[in-house]
Amino acid sequence: MKLSVRPAVERGRRYAFPAAWAAMVATGVGLSEPLPTVDVAPYLSFSAIGTASAASPDQPAFLAMDAQPAALTFVRHDVSETDDWPHFTTREITLGHGRFAAPGNAVRRQVQLRPISPRTADELADLFRDVSYTLTEVRLGEAVPPLKVDRVPGDLSTKDGNERKSLFITAILPVVLEVNQRVLADREQLLYLRDKIAAVPLRMTAIERIWLEDLADRYESSVDKLDELVRRVDIVPPSMAIAQGGVESGWGTSFAARNGNALFGQIQTGGRHSVSVPWKPGAGMPQPFTDVGEATDAYITNLNTHPAYASFRAERAAMRERGEHPEGYRLIGTLLRYSERGQAYVQFVRQIMRENELSDFDKSRLSTF
Repeated sequence: MKLSVRPAVERGRRYAFPAAWAAMVATGVGLSEPLPTVDVAPYLSFSAIGTASAASPDQPAFLAMDAQPAALTFVRHDVSETDDWPHFTTREITLGHGRFAAPGNAVRRQVQLRPISPRTADELADLFRDVSYTLTEVRLGEAVPPLKVDRVPGDLSTKDGNERKSLFITAILPVVLEVNQRVLADREQLLYLRDKIAAVPLRMTAIERIWLEDLADRYESSVDKLDELVRRVDIVPPSMAIAQGGVESGWGTSFAARNGNALFGQIQTGGRHSVSVPWKPGAGMPQPFTDVGEATDAYITNLNTHPAYASFRAERAAMRERGEHPEGYRLIGTLLRYSERGQAYVQFVRQIMRENELSDFDKSRLSTF
């Protein structure tokens, strides 16, 4: 009997461990409700800005990422809800805040513009023609192609008045929209944090605090003055930016515009230029920029931070309170200190807006092609 039982025991040991695991799995499946599977990939996007080194074959990809990138772009990918999708917010689904996530895992899809470097006005016109980009189509509601001119062609002055203005407006519009979309992304995140602080003052995370302090520093304000910061972090209507750029640069034909991308009449009285230009800083001397995008960014930052334009920011905030979209034709009336000409300057810019129907572009948007 002893000899006949031993083989059975030996065979039982061979299957005992797998059988125990199978029983445990079956028990778990029977007693627990399966959790919904969440694919976090749609919620995470890295927008590469600058250069990045490639990972070696035996090195994990995440170790090759730049730990201190030059800039971060935070995006949100909208997903349609289904009946069986758990009703969590994006912030709840993605849980914590990683090194490459905005506080709250930010907010607005960023359209990346394709840089173009036309050497002549005809080449610029051809580039617009190739993508069927016309101001007429934009006025009819078509989105603006994401093209970013780095500088205005030096021969714009050879074109007649209407063609020159049309090329200038067509080139500057997507650049203004790009700067505005970055401002709006910051504004949405700022409004979220403001509401969060108002509801639960001590709930702001360390990452959110760092982001907020950086934003306040960029806009020359303080985290203790959130209402003032909200007034500053907002867009400049395209109609206003285009009209002022046209007036200040002669529709891109002035010496400062052609040689230093100085489109908006900003002055640099001292220090050193950041780019090489054939003039020195001084009273009434234009500030040069690396490209048109940098000039536009500086112009919008100037309006959003300089004490001389506090009335502009107050009127824009009042429009927001009334549920209105910021309107360039009305807001330009607050910039009496932008030029020594005062009211005469405001009237002239408004005339430019009317003659070229620039208010049509205040609600234009970038396409994603």
